[in-house]
Amino acid sequence: MRVVILRLPILATAGLIALSAAPAAAADGDFCGRPTGEPAALQEAISMAAGIKEIHRGPEYIAYQEDGTEAVFTFSLPAQGGAHPAAICRRPVKDGDNLTLQMVIVCKGETGACQALESDFKLLNAQIEAAVRNEAARAAPK
Repeated sequence: MRVVILRLPILATAGLIALSAAPAAAADGDFCGRPTGEPAALQEAISMAAGIKEIHRGPEYIAYQEDGTEAVFTFSLPAQGGAHPAAICRRPVKDGDNLTLQMVIVCKGETGACQALESDFKLLNAQIEAAVRNEAARAAPK
């Protein structure tokens, strides 16, 4: 099983975004505030929990978002390929004056495919960070 925990700074209260990423220290068994486990069991529990809504369904992934925490839980589907089964959670977490994006990956697939999955989600996180940075720059007083 491959479990990856990252915290990616996405927004500072001053409207600046830090660009570096650092590994997060998270409690063992923490999947964005929920107990971790097998991807299928995580999907079943999360999809049936109160305050959860499905936000994406495609051939490779299904994603849910939790009201209140804004955590996004993404699960691979068989069409995803070698990384399946996998579960990814990402949630914004207040870290001092900064808002960071915590990401945890539980991947039971092939090692190389799990590494590629991790890279893909890091890229997606970087794109989100860039969008937030651009929005903050547009909103900043001139």
